[in-house]
Amino acid sequence: MLDHLGEPRAAAALMTAVEQVCAAGILTPDVGGKCRTVEVTEAVIQAINGANW
Repeated sequence: MLDHLGEPRAAAALMTAVEQVCAAGILTPDVGGKCRTVEVTEAVIQAINGANW
């Protein structure tokens, strides 16, 4: 969606953050984890904020 809106850097940052969070095992129950959606979202936000882009 972000790519479609002309925001390729934001799209890449979001995808990288999601991949990092998933690799760290921060997952919702529907994909084998134990975290709530809000916890996953907060982890993604922290990953983005930690990135220097």
